[in-house]
Amino acid sequence: MVTESAAGSLDDRAEYDRRTRSAVRLVMLASFMVLADVSIMNVAGPVIQRDLGADLGEVQLMIAVYQIAYASLLVTGGRLGDIHGRRLLVVVGTVCFLLASVACGVAQDPLQLIVFRGAQGASAALLSPQVVATIQVAVPQARRMSALSLLGAVMQIATIIGPLIAGVAIAWNPGGLSWRLIFFVNVPVCLVLLVRHTLVPADRAAGRRRIDGAGVVLVVLTLLALTVPLTVARGRGWPLWGWVMLAASPLLLAAFAFAQRRLNARGAEPLLPLQLWREGGFRASVLLYLVFFGGAICFFLYYALVLQGGLGMSAFWTSVSVTPYAVGAMASSSYSRKLVPRIGARRTVLTGIAFCCAGTASMLLPLALSRTSALPVWMLGPLTITGIGMGLVIAPLLSLALAGIEPAHAGAASGLLSTVQQVGGALGVVVMGLLFSVSESGPASLSELGDGLMRGLLFEVAAFLLAAVLIMRLARVTRPA
Repeated sequence: MVTESAAGSLDDRAEYDRRTRSAVRLVMLASFMVLADVSIMNVAGPVIQRDLGADLGEVQLMIAVYQIAYASLLVTGGRLGDIHGRRLLVVVGTVCFLLASVACGVAQDPLQLIVFRGAQGASAALLSPQVVATIQVAVPQARRMSALSLLGAVMQIATIIGPLIAGVAIAWNPGGLSWRLIFFVNVPVCLVLLVRHTLVPADRAAGRRRIDGAGVVLVVLTLLALTVPLTVARGRGWPLWGWVMLAASPLLLAAFAFAQRRLNARGAEPLLPLQLWREGGFRASVLLYLVFFGGAICFFLYYALVLQGGLGMSAFWTSVSVTPYAVGAMASSSYSRKLVPRIGARRTVLTGIAFCCAGTASMLLPLALSRTSALPVWMLGPLTITGIGMGLVIAPLLSLALAGIEPAHAGAASGLLSTVQQVGGALGVVVMGLLFSVSESGPASLSELGDGLMRGLLFEVAAFLLAAVLIMRLARVTRPA
């Protein structure tokens, strides 16, 4: 017989579970919006280039500046969530993202859009760390892998929906809005987040804690000094300021590391708790994130340039042509939660990397043999294989990286991993752009675009092979999983 107090306890637990699930779904909606805004630009980039009269370097910067601003402030966003509560950060981040999205939609020239995209990225950095941190802290260990797998599926859905939104908006062109509509669609999503924000836990750190302002400044300066020259200076003939900024980036990184150690020695709390670096698996995961996502993220911008610039495909059909990648990733991400208990997280990740490598390498054949309107058809199989690999990597790799991380550091850890992921993606766009190296003085031929993409794919294959070596290294520095 169940007593009244026991029944009340069960009711409270059921309510807690319902509220936790609702909170997780809400923060995943925020993650969807943030990630869709990256993939949206991959398809809309060529259309924006024509409409605003931008050059290729400016289009690359419209994409990279979002990632740069996002990456620069992710750790800060994570720490602010730890200190002031995840609910407050969701509200502030959503309001800022809403305003930045509207500003992007009304931009009149490339410079304005670049600035407002940077504001979008900074706003996203306040939102994104709250997603993984909420899962890490609120979801019981037994259900965490399922939640992370669901997050992986949501991420892949965003890669499907983002390009489709861009393609439909540009083809539909209501009121002549064209690509501007892709930014206005964020408005209703932001309103849902604001109306339902009370579902997010309002947990905050005990005691009085302050953010490491000097650490924030040094992180931002380091990333700007590294990525801005590679993105902007390259398209302007490498002026002196580009080389100066590049030379300053390792010095700024060293200054950041020194400042963090000094704060820790004084008993103060640095931006990145040094306890994170004492976990060998986390250190290895950071490098793995940088390498893997450096190869994984950069492909779609340049593939869109080949299809639209070389074959004359519309933005809509360009977005449709890449959906097999996201469908494969979404399916395998859901399956990964069943595979991990059978073969372990590391072997699942290694299997996924092998699929990514095989799929990317197999893209070289159709590019070499079929530079015609049939190219997108021949690419469907390789795209599906690569997508399956991506879905097998995301959730198990995140689970491996966060294993053993204390709840008090969940925000900083998830923020750092997301930072490294975005930095890797931004650097990958730049490196692949260097290899792509088509003429910016006029329209490039299909042959030139195809050759550039093939060189970029070789870079991706090399990145995936290095990631496979690193995951095997991770197996030696962590416990079996």
